[in-house]
Amino acid sequence: MEQYLSFRNFRQFERTRREIRLPYDLLNDVRFRQLPDARKAHLICLLLLSARMHNLLPNHSAKPERLIGATEPLDIAALAEFIEFGSAGRPDFTEIAAHKRIPDSVRAAVIVRDGGRCRRCHSTKNLEIDHIVPLCKAGGSEEANLQTLCRRCNRRKWKKLVPSL
Repeated sequence: MEQYLSFRNFRQFERTRREIRLPYDLLNDVRFRQLPDARKAHLICLLLLSARMHNLLPNHSAKPERLIGATEPLDIAALAEFIEFGSAGRPDFTEIAAHKRIPDSVRAAVIVRDGGRCRRCHSTKNLEIDHIVPLCKAGGSEEANLQTLCRRCNRRKWKKLVPSL
């Protein structure tokens, strides 16, 4: 069993594979403000890393330290108010990847259901399959949660929740 650490309130951070949005509350958090600047930087880098690693970071400081490129030693104990420690078996990342991948049969069924057109602007060019409730907000990849959007409408929607009819 490997030891892992994860952020306590990780769900409050909006995230994608390439970015994470820090809430303004973090700047107002007294615990965060009292940290030395180097530890604040470590905390933010660990948040970025945890977005990439599904909020499961190794609990020995050498590996996260190497992954974030820390120039000063990483003191995980000093960040204990923001993280929780636990032990778990190695996470099954193939299961996580399968959850995100939309099977071709479902993809085709959604396009046929939507008439081969964007649900918003009715365009037939650059069609994409979009999650109505995003995966990062606990949405699934079932047909009822998918819709056909053109690239332009999909980029406009970006992770906003759309009320289901």
